Amino acid sequence: MTKGSVVAVVDDYPVIAQVSGMVRGLLRKGVEVKKEMKVGDIDPRGKKELCFTISEKARAIGGGVLEAILYWYNR
Repeated sequence: MTKGSVVAVVDDYPVIAQVSGMVRGLLRKGVEVKKEMKVGDIDPRGKKELCFTISEKARAIGGGVLEAILYWYNR
């Protein structure tokens, strides 16, 4: 996907990519959206293989959540 490309169309209005990169996700058809609402995610690194992994930040958050759950159940 290149900056300026049409990523989607909402009520006959084109949604234009603000950055170049790999599309990681878009809202599904039928989801109600509002003006200026984020409807998808583009990874500017543009590497397809990164779409099938989680980020270090997401992994750290998930680890923290798991730690809190284990603490809660083992207190």
